[in-house]
Amino acid sequence: MKKFEKHIDSHSALSLFNAIQCFNPQSIQSSQNRHILTNYNLIPEFQNPSNSIITEWAIYCGLVEIFEEGDLNLNQYWQEKKRIFPNLSSIALVYIWLPISGVDVERSFSNYKRILDDRRRSLSENSIEMLNFLYYNNQ
Repeated sequence: MKKFEKHIDSHSALSLFNAIQCFNPQSIQSSQNRHILTNYNLIPEFQNPSNSIITEWAIYCGLVEIFEEGDLNLNQYWQEKKRIFPNLSSIALVYIWLPISGVDVERSFSNYKRILDDRRRSLSENSIEMLNFLYYNNQ
């Protein structure tokens, strides 16, 4: 467990992960301290926010919503909030889908390494794309 904690506590994506928690309404509603927009300035759109983002943020932080335990689908939540928070929801829908680790990237490089071994250096770009798709989706 200590090895896990040591890795997580020093992970380079931890600060971004903490910042994007602002798009979880349960997190925002849990504490007044989480309403301060400048706490999330790792998100570029919040570094110098427009008046419309500031207004939407204030309304978002003032919402009182009740969620059933473990029943919050962030994608659905922000899709439903598009009309009320057009700017904030467009930002949220980008960040809630960010991969926090490089596992997928590393996996695709491993696939390319298998595809482009010493005997297969003259494949067309299209063939490489198709083989990568097959390798990646075969798992």
